[in-house]
Amino acid sequence: MTPEMVGLTIRPAPRSESGYPLLRREPYRLLFPLGVALSWAGVLPWLLFALGIIGAWVPVFHAMAQVEGFLACIAAGFLLTMIPRRTATAPASAWEVAALAAAPVGAATLAWLERWALSQVFWLAFLIVLSQFALRRFRARTAAQRVPASFVLVVFALVLGAAGAVLAGVGAARQDEGLWWLHEVGRGLVLQGVLSCLVIGVGTLIVPHVTRGDAPVELRSAPATRLLYLLAGLVFAASFFVEALVSVRIGFAVRAAVVALAFVPGAKLWRPPTVPGIHRRLLWLGSWALPLGYLLATIFPEYRKACLHVVFIGCFAVMVFSIALHVALTHAGQVEQLGRRRLGPILLGVLLACALLGRLLVDLDPSRLRLWLGCAAASFVCATILWLILSARALRTQPG
Repeated sequence: MTPEMVGLTIRPAPRSESGYPLLRREPYRLLFPLGVALSWAGVLPWLLFALGIIGAWVPVFHAMAQVEGFLACIAAGFLLTMIPRRTATAPASAWEVAALAAAPVGAATLAWLERWALSQVFWLAFLIVLSQFALRRFRARTAAQRVPASFVLVVFALVLGAAGAVLAGVGAARQDEGLWWLHEVGRGLVLQGVLSCLVIGVGTLIVPHVTRGDAPVELRSAPATRLLYLLAGLVFAASFFVEALVSVRIGFAVRAAVVALAFVPGAKLWRPPTVPGIHRRLLWLGSWALPLGYLLATIFPEYRKACLHVVFIGCFAVMVFSIALHVALTHAGQVEQLGRRRLGPILLGVLLACALLGRLLVDLDPSRLRLWLGCAAASFVCATILWLILSARALRTQPG
């Protein structure tokens, strides 16, 4: 098994990158730990509420800090590192790295201060910078044969995030006119749409590559396939309008169907991992949590918040921690550690499972809300600390 087949570098870094500063070549070294720090900001209020230290559990801030802070940083760190190597283009500029690190911090800070509208300015800035970074490299001549058709959903996801922020703002501003439903649509696009489309767009390449060692797909031209993925994204976005205006159950059913038709066959999820490494099995299981969460919300719409945490924790959190660990170790030249059956990745999976179970029980057993919120928050924080311990040496290691 060659390093190219087991790492997320896709191909070795071009020699032309050697003259760039390390954080431009490998921005994940900054953005991954920053994302973890922002996850603490989003989760610790739950723990403090459970312990009786504060009197409110700020669910709106929690959602924004987790998606627009934690998950946004991990996604940016991965994309800024992976896209230039996949497309053989220049690394991110210093201002792009700085902007993509500052924007999530600004969004989370203003959300905590309940300056909701201003916080979305930072979120929009984040999406604009990341969109132009990706578009310029996808359109490069060298990228023509190296960008899978599914990557159209990467750009679509960023556009969806911007549209969602605008709709949420318009709906909140005009709720007296009966337009609050627009706020709910926009919120759904931001909290569910962005990451779901990123998972489908990138996951069809990454999941087979990491879990089974499949060679990255090279495509000379696939306009029809790109259109199909774009259509899937449009239908996925439309499902939020269906949920708000027609039926909650039908809206989630449409989302489950899109994931089942676009992601499951695209990543060939029915094929289990064949490359050694516990984190690869976590990635595979996390991938299945995306269609499962939307399916459960379709069957039990009255418990949709609980079901959505199968998506948020079971899919998004499990996948980002698995991929982030993989990226950190492979880029640090510690590939051999990935195949060892270490206790650490197993414990990471157990802690995330406990966090998910605790959050499910918040809705299933609300009489013990503080207890289950505390268990969920404590488990998640412990999982992030363990991830930092597992990745610390790799994040500090200079590339050879």
